[in-house]
Amino acid sequence: MSDTAHPVRNIFIGGPALTDGFRLIGFETLTDPDGHQLDRLLSELQKEKQRALLIIEQSVNHVGSKLLDQIRSEGGRIVLSEVPSLHDPESFQCELDAQLKKLTGG
Repeated sequence: MSDTAHPVRNIFIGGPALTDGFRLIGFETLTDPDGHQLDRLLSELQKEKQRALLIIEQSVNHVGSKLLDQIRSEGGRIVLSEVPSLHDPESFQCELDAQLKKLTGG
């Protein structure tokens, strides 16, 4: 199977500082979106059945997207990963952290 038959979109969504870095390594970027802009992108990916790697800055979780949690729970064609903000990397928390704490008793 060739890569051209099933292309994967690499997209970073977040603040300007990280967006510039991801753009330099070839990612599509969406800078400081509001909930409507983010939902429009996610809806397009779903409608077109596109495969994508979405890397989002943790602050994007709070923009009011209606589709972000749905994408997270579905799995499949759209893979979602989070990175901490450059301005506050110590406060980074993800759902995996909570699950690991439950499993390890931490």
